Amino acid sequence: MKVLHVCAPKAVPMQNIFDTYRKQFQRRGVEADLSFTGDHVKEYDLVHGHYALTKPVIGAYRSAKRNGIPFVLHCHGSDIRSITSRGAMKLPLKYRLVSGRLRKKAHRVILSTPDLPEWSHGTYLPNPVDVEMFRPTGREKCGRILLLGRFTTQGGILELISPEKSYDCLNWGEDISFPNNVRKLPFTPHEKLPELLNRYHEMIGALVDPVSLARLEAMACGLKTYTNFPKDLLQYYGFEDPDETEDPRGFIERYHHPGKIMDVLFDIYDSLL
Repeated sequence: MKVLHVCAPKAVPMQNIFDTYRKQFQRRGVEADLSFTGDHVKEYDLVHGHYALTKPVIGAYRSAKRNGIPFVLHCHGSDIRSITSRGAMKLPLKYRLVSGRLRKKAHRVILSTPDLPEWSHGTYLPNPVDVEMFRPTGREKCGRILLLGRFTTQGGILELISPEKSYDCLNWGEDISFPNNVRKLPFTPHEKLPELLNRYHEMIGALVDPVSLARLEAMACGLKTYTNFPKDLLQYYGFEDPDETEDPRGFIERYHHPGKIMDVLFDIYDSLL
């Protein structure tokens, strides 16, 4: 089996997710490539496109259709609904039409976060976490609380900052005026993130994005994390609350282990070939 994954160059963290998939593909003897252009589709048995609103994915779908190749569309959230400080909102009409049409045409639709089944048909498949790369190391902790995610001024993060505690913040959202007990961190490459995470016991993530990959990777390192997880989505986690679990690493192994997720993905692939 030869599988082509397609996404746009700036579709972060797609590269990180695919790197986790790649290890599983190699262990199962499957040839899989990642393309940022959607070219050479006819050389593959199956095309797996990520994000419905990008030109490479739309082009790959059209090429797959011309060549009679099964096409799987993987939606990651912002191609179905928009996350704002007020919560999830509908996409602008022109984007809804493009996304909806591609989801209707795809042979299978995969949804990567548990809120998406409320917005679209498809199979919920949790994002995999590289549990070999992200793991507890026993490193001495710094005693500060980590803030990590896409924060917004209206997202509620400032209300959670206690004047009695000290924080380190890695923020790729809006420019926020944090109080003096919040120390801003420089950009950290993904390959250096496990080392950073293992310096902390606790992390507060982006409150409007409760299952971000950064939050899941922190849990895999054993950090207690909080993102105000919606209680109506607990059904997807066996009614185990990620905000309250005493075993963050075990939570990831139960629900986001790449081997378990790959089993479901191969069932989807096999149903199309």
